[in-house]
Amino acid sequence: MKRLGRLVWLCLVVTLLIAVVGCSGFSHIRVLELDSDLLTVTFIDVGQGDSILIRTPSGKTMLVDGGERSAGNKVVRVLGEKGIQRINVMVGTHPHADHIAGLIRVLQKLTVDAVYDSAKPYSSKTYEDYLRLIYDKNIPFHAARAGDEIFLDDSVKISVLWPPHTDAGDPFHIEKLSVNDASVILYISFGDSTLLLTGDAETMVEKELIRKGSVPEAQVLKIAHHGSATSSSDAFLNMVKPEIAIICVGADNTYGYPHRETIKSLTGMGSEILRTDIHGTIVLQSDGRTWTVKP
Repeated sequence: MKRLGRLVWLCLVVTLLIAVVGCSGFSHIRVLELDSDLLTVTFIDVGQGDSILIRTPSGKTMLVDGGERSAGNKVVRVLGEKGIQRINVMVGTHPHADHIAGLIRVLQKLTVDAVYDSAKPYSSKTYEDYLRLIYDKNIPFHAARAGDEIFLDDSVKISVLWPPHTDAGDPFHIEKLSVNDASVILYISFGDSTLLLTGDAETMVEKELIRKGSVPEAQVLKIAHHGSATSSSDAFLNMVKPEIAIICVGADNTYGYPHRETIKSLTGMGSEILRTDIHGTIVLQSDGRTWTVKP
């Protein structure tokens, strides 16, 4: 009964966040003055988890996930080293702790203008703390759904590909999806440069996106679920055709990620594989034509 009560409370908080602050829009977004005309994407090494920072040429910032709670201070430190004091858009792809727990520290220490989230009902103390902080700070909260566009910068287009808008009876309704399969999937384009962020979505989602004709080609692909064989099917990879594959994964993790099947598939495609457990924090930059791995 305690678990049910917490789940009901969480659903109520999500509903209130969407209803009360979801339409508030951005407020007082500060534009950082930068000399560069580059889009910079930083895959922060948070161990076994995801945390991805996107910074536009005009200095707007989007943070996608934040790793485990223990990684929060590192994420804040990396942001500070880059002179970032404000996150214009925060995205929690799904409520597992290795994706959203570190965001709690970011919410505590930095100004956040808006949060996009899967709004997947889920009962955990971590998710409760995260939602309560967003609510207490009156941060605009949006349930990200396929077809939505997230405005960050005129030069960068951010499209939500998943989860879908559905009625309660639909088999892909958010409450019927597993937590991983409720992951927010983002497609980002900057000129001719493209990036696909997949959270922890698994093959069921890949099959549905293929069926709907919603899988774009992308030069850079953040491999889903830390390289697990439950994601990154050959059919999906063959449609995305990634030139660069990023795997966010912890060294010597107990899950055996990334799985051999995933590495074999990516190697067979000729994708350049970059891993946080081997390469540490990975920084990619684009001039709108090509991606460069920054030393």
